[in-house]
Amino acid sequence: MKTNRVIIIALVVLLVAGGAYYLFQGKNVDNSRVINIAIETDPDSFDPNQSVAAATVEIAFNIYEGLVKATADGNVVGALATHWEVDETETVYTFYLREAIFHNGQPLTVEDVVNALERVRDPQIAQGKADEYQVIESITPLDENTIQIKLSQPYGPFLFNLADFAASIYPKDATGLDANPIGTGPYKFEEWRANQYVKLVRFDDHWSGEQPHFEEVYFKIIPEMASAVISLKAGHVDLIPRLDPSFHHQVVDEEDLKVIPGPMNLVQIIALNNSRPPFNDPRVRQALALAIDKQEVITGAAWGLGDPLYSAISPAMATFFNEELAEVNAYDPERAKALLEEAGYSNLSFTFELPAPYPLHVNAGEIVAQQWAKIGVDVEIRIVEWGTWLERIYSQRDYDATIVGLAGRMDPHLILVRYQTNSSRNFFNFKNERYDELIAQGLVTSGEERIAIYHEAQEILAKEVAGVFVMDPNQLAVMQKDIQGWLNYPIYVVDVAKLSR
Repeated sequence: MKTNRVIIIALVVLLVAGGAYYLFQGKNVDNSRVINIAIETDPDSFDPNQSVAAATVEIAFNIYEGLVKATADGNVVGALATHWEVDETETVYTFYLREAIFHNGQPLTVEDVVNALERVRDPQIAQGKADEYQVIESITPLDENTIQIKLSQPYGPFLFNLADFAASIYPKDATGLDANPIGTGPYKFEEWRANQYVKLVRFDDHWSGEQPHFEEVYFKIIPEMASAVISLKAGHVDLIPRLDPSFHHQVVDEEDLKVIPGPMNLVQIIALNNSRPPFNDPRVRQALALAIDKQEVITGAAWGLGDPLYSAISPAMATFFNEELAEVNAYDPERAKALLEEAGYSNLSFTFELPAPYPLHVNAGEIVAQQWAKIGVDVEIRIVEWGTWLERIYSQRDYDATIVGLAGRMDPHLILVRYQTNSSRNFFNFKNERYDELIAQGLVTSGEERIAIYHEAQEILAKEVAGVFVMDPNQLAVMQKDIQGWLNYPIYVVDVAKLSR
């Protein structure tokens, strides 16, 4: 008896050490006002000027607000601004603030807005984000409830930029936002236990006067999707916002669960370091693209639940998606071999780094490596932790090849600018003068002309193989059957305020 007890205790200790503590949490006796949401990684930072991880925005969307906010149908509406006006030159925006209270009890002021927006356009503070706000020429309070923002030129995505997490408003004297966020949103931050959970509580003084159904929200950090699914089935988790497609068959027939599919507006890309040999040779990049059977990758890594991509825009953005690029670099392994031989790389080898917390990308990367092997390319697969990926690969651009999902944005410019030569987010190190010109032109045009510009820009990315665009996987939100109100956004968020039980 004693021996059995020791074995059980040891097993529990091992599971806790391995991060499986959540499997042993009992069901809440009364959980109608508490929701448990499974996410794969810890936030990187809750400071809007510092965070670069899409997973952080899932949580922060409920804490912070900007002057405007995104809606599930891809539009922008007022948040901390009741309304706004734009002059005839489309360079002067006047915003009218509503009465609102921060989570620390301080009232919202125009000084808070000025401070937050000045910081996000300062490259020394908002590294990696300030580029998108350089168009702001001045930010001027007109009175205690009105603020005027002047732009250096017309800028199509401006309102979408203001809806971004980076442009969130917080108290001007706030410090330590990375670990203690203070916003005006429907939920306020209460606790963050690294590698365990982030806890939010309902903010009953929200300016809307509405009270969301859930009083407490736990974003549980569960790196292994298999563990998240087990926890969901056991009732310890209520919602997995982004189920890995390979687990779809495990939940789709569960009578206590429901799956809500929708477009993810995510671009899975194999990034090739364009500045590092041999990837600085476009023939090598094209050969690697030609060797990939995208449908096989989608079937094998996403259970067929995804759409093939040909460039940097997802079909979820139907107006701007260039569907004519389907035959560019279509699967042709023999042509791939010939290009490698022509480029002098008949025995090509390199390191292919896959981000550990994302099984979709790891599985896709392993399939791609097998396809490359068929044309004589030898890759060393290296699984890297997410923090390492963000620091070394994304920030320092120290890598050969990697695979990742680039989260969708509300405006095509905010997606395509990633590949502009001087963009701080161009970790591909892609350079093309014509492309840079098109991105600049797209900012000051509209209608059919803007669509044509972005179609040409996508064509350049595809033909020059800035990277290998693989798929937009379906977003599969799986939840307990009694959870209501799920909204599928074109950006990486979970709108808890709309959920109920």
